[in-house]
Amino acid sequence: MAPPETRRFESGRAVLAVVRLLPRISRPRTALFAATTLLTAALPLAMTIATGLLIGAVPAAADAGPGSPEARDAYLLLAAGVAALLLGRLAAHLHDAVAFNLGRDLELLLQDRLLAAVARPVGIAHLEDDEVLALLRIARQLGADFIRPERAIRGLAAIAPEFLAAAGASTVLAFFNIWIGLVWLVAWPAIFIAMQADYTRVGKTAYLRSTEMRETEYLRDLAITAEPAKEIRVWGLMGWLLGRYDRQWNERMAYSDRHQRLRPATAVGVIGTLLLLTVATALALADAGLTGAVGFSALAVYLVALTTMFNFSAFDDTAAFLSLGSLPVPKVLALEDRLTEDRREATAELPAAAPAHAIRFEAVDFAYPGAERAVIAGLDLEIEAGTSLAIVGHNGAGKTSLVKLLAGLYAPTGGRITADGTDLAAVDPAAWRTRLSALFQDFTRYQLTVRDNIAFGAPHLAGDTDLIWKACEPMGIRALIESLPKGLDTVLSSEYGGGTDLSGGQWQRIALARALFAVQAGAKVLILDEPAAALDVRAEADLYEQFLDITAGLTTIVISHRFSTVRRADRIVVLDGGRVVEDGTHDDLMALGGRYADAFTLQADRLARSSQEQP
Repeated sequence: MAPPETRRFESGRAVLAVVRLLPRISRPRTALFAATTLLTAALPLAMTIATGLLIGAVPAAADAGPGSPEARDAYLLLAAGVAALLLGRLAAHLHDAVAFNLGRDLELLLQDRLLAAVARPVGIAHLEDDEVLALLRIARQLGADFIRPERAIRGLAAIAPEFLAAAGASTVLAFFNIWIGLVWLVAWPAIFIAMQADYTRVGKTAYLRSTEMRETEYLRDLAITAEPAKEIRVWGLMGWLLGRYDRQWNERMAYSDRHQRLRPATAVGVIGTLLLLTVATALALADAGLTGAVGFSALAVYLVALTTMFNFSAFDDTAAFLSLGSLPVPKVLALEDRLTEDRREATAELPAAAPAHAIRFEAVDFAYPGAERAVIAGLDLEIEAGTSLAIVGHNGAGKTSLVKLLAGLYAPTGGRITADGTDLAAVDPAAWRTRLSALFQDFTRYQLTVRDNIAFGAPHLAGDTDLIWKACEPMGIRALIESLPKGLDTVLSSEYGGGTDLSGGQWQRIALARALFAVQAGAKVLILDEPAAALDVRAEADLYEQFLDITAGLTTIVISHRFSTVRRADRIVVLDGGRVVEDGTHDDLMALGGRYADAFTLQADRLARSSQEQP
């Protein structure tokens, strides 16, 4: 737990971060917010002074009678008080409306900046970084009811005028006694800061142990998500899942309960300080009034000023909202700082036809962040443009890592990757990716329309229906799509009204159509990273053969751990330990009698036995 001094500074920094963001939403509205803050503070103070003076003027006005100068003065004070009251109400309503709109737009701004920060890195390493994920979980709570930044603005809108009004009332009391006025002037900020520090400590328990809470939330999501529902029920895991969730949740809440209360020392200190100051001020005013040290009119002003002090919301829900609602804001800004743009300035540009000759991996090394062992070490590989290359190897050989490097999702830790001799590290990653089309084993099943699921291969051509159908034809799914309730505009999810779900094989063909759509939009390199791994060996081999026929003449890279499914590729390389250990055509490698030949023969024999056993 951070020391009190740190918490006080942290609370102040969080509120200051909120205030600094307001001009980025709208400078005119921020200026109006500041103006209404001053008016909302000044007008009630003016009414307080007018009311106090009026109380003191009434006896003299009553004695002098109607039409007297004393009566006119009383009416003027009454008019001033009423005008201050009415203007104050109008200013308060305007102030609240401006605060509400600023708060709503602040949340939108923060959400936009959060998404932009996460999307900024050109790779995906940050999405596997535990510290980033912990920050991201905190930032995701922007919409949580009790820590909404919109509530922080509402708290600021209420407290700032009250703070200024209390300062004004302290100034008024200073005319009675300079020391009493100064003590009140110092006491309220000190009390407010102390309370905000404790609210900050309380609020931080909501997400202080972010990594642990991510684990608990994962267990919750397992219980309520459709995808794991079958296994959980078949294996009878729900009882275990709920039991573990309850234990973890209770542990987290027990921790929160120990820290999620205002400390007695703070509460006693605040209440005791206010009680002591109030009693001391009231006794001093009473003594001054009884001894005639101050007049009745001045005494009334001082008493009303004293009551104004207690309109300051230092320890109610409004003050808590200011602190709690501000806390996520520095987390979003911290994410922005951490996820600094890792895109190097492009110093080279690929020709429009590239890669027209070859893609080369030249002595490439790669290890995942935080890993001790390299998954690719000294890799040399040339991929001739316009040909099909199969990369095979057992699990952990580095096949998928190679694809991630080629797509720029990670940067090599050594060596370089070139296209037609141009180092891809010097090329704009977004420009390079327009030359790529990829389908991964864990391809995404978007709960969107069929049109979206296919057109995401080239979103800028989403309106070209003919091109979408052209991508569907080779995969034989046009009839399937036309049979759906709304054709291309059918949502592929049974969780939505009018939507429908597909079988695994149908989803796979939709994803393959997406990859083809990108090719038709101009992609020159197609990567198939084990998209058929869930199929049996024969089905995978048939799919690869079909796809190699469809993409003949295109630079195609096929990844598989099944040696017996890629024999039709123009060239096959065997990867092991992040290095190429065998290279050649199917016939070359079979003649070599090495790893490929052994694995191919073994897998082919298994396939033959399986076929014989089938009735």
